[in-house]
Amino acid sequence: MKKVVRSIAVVALMFAAATGWAKEPKLSLTPNTEKSLNFEMDITSEQTVVSIVDTNGEIIYTERIAIGNIYAKKFDLQNLPEGDYFLEVEDSLKEVVFGFTVDDSEIMIRERKENSKPIFRKKDGRVFLNLLNLEKDVVKITVMDSEGRSLFQETIADEMLIEKTFNFKNAFEDSYTILVKSKDDTYFEYVTVE
Repeated sequence: MKKVVRSIAVVALMFAAATGWAKEPKLSLTPNTEKSLNFEMDITSEQTVVSIVDTNGEIIYTERIAIGNIYAKKFDLQNLPEGDYFLEVEDSLKEVVFGFTVDDSEIMIRERKENSKPIFRKKDGRVFLNLLNLEKDVVKITVMDSEGRSLFQETIADEMLIEKTFNFKNAFEDSYTILVKSKDDTYFEYVTVE
């Protein structure tokens, strides 16, 4: 019975992730002589943010997109120095990163990477964590208090669906941080007990 419930949960989480964006983000290039990127996507999440970032993590451009709109933008990159950059599209369920290189005469798309983000849900003094971990990466989960002391720590390996429940009903009044760290990403959820 437990395996049936887990299988249903995996299917439901995969369905939610698949329907997070109505269309996958499309990235198309204009003629190389213009040194620009055309980006288009359908927006369905109220928390969608589009950013261009350099390899040092410096944000060159960022924009929060309105819910339910089609987003299309031409990024003029003529004034960017030569180098590697990332166009990041992030909503509440996932993050898609397009790596591109600006050369003296052209722009080249290097890669496209997609990461599922953990889903946190708070109810009745508990925090429920779900993470779709398709690559079965090692995931480290830590709960810390406001002074940075580790109250709980677990490392999970070789799991496609990670589900945890944290009970804060009888916790001391404080601010807590739930940290979820995978191979390339770190996510935080903050909990205040009053």
